[in-house]
Amino acid sequence: MEVRFEGFGGDEVRGFFAVAQVSGEKASPEEGREGPETTRVVGGGGGMPGVVLIHDTGGLDDHAVQVARRFAAEGFAVLAPDLYAREGKPTPDALPDRRALADLDAAAATLGAREDVDADRVAAVGFGAGGCLAFLLGCTSTRIAAVVDFYGGVVYPELSANKTTQPLELVLNLGCPFLGHFGEEDSSIPRDDVERMRGVLSQFAKNFDIFLYPGAGHSFFDDRSSDHHPAAAAEAWQRTLAFLSESLS
Repeated sequence: MEVRFEGFGGDEVRGFFAVAQVSGEKASPEEGREGPETTRVVGGGGGMPGVVLIHDTGGLDDHAVQVARRFAAEGFAVLAPDLYAREGKPTPDALPDRRALADLDAAAATLGAREDVDADRVAAVGFGAGGCLAFLLGCTSTRIAAVVDFYGGVVYPELSANKTTQPLELVLNLGCPFLGHFGEEDSSIPRDDVERMRGVLSQFAKNFDIFLYPGAGHSFFDDRSSDHHPAAAAEAWQRTLAFLSESLS
């Protein structure tokens, strides 16, 4: 369902919210998408875990909504903010990091304020540009307990008024476990950048895993993309669920 919450500068931000309707061992997400026969709700007390789902450059589209519903079917409360809610889809690199991160932190606060959500178990999961923002959110927000980055670039080609800091410069501030998924054939994210990220995370003794998927390109998880790689997508999904189960337990 569509929700509204207060984001950067007091602006109203639109988002999509999904949560499973659980009965016994079966669960189905809101708004009609069929879920699996059994749902693996992440353990813990004080409410269900939450996911702030961060869209790619395509915006809060059908794919983002579908992924939100998939997480809901696994027992998460999911809020996917529309980071383009103000002026529509921007040109590449035109979305200010500062504003996006404030909107995302507000989304995490909105999830955590729900009576049925455990505010201490909210993760950030992002795709493409949203994967980079998920990483940055884990470095700048105290509300995030785990980060999953699906092929988010971690090195900006150049800095600008909207991209003022290289993501890797904030690794020291990463305060939660991190999981990264990257395609070995991704021409937009050089293998050297991924290895550089691995090295910096190791240098600062962060809790992380990074996986490279042979034969996979950039948007390998998106079944609408020419880069879609079903085997890599399935493996990354299972690894993500296992990671969140452990990190948010």
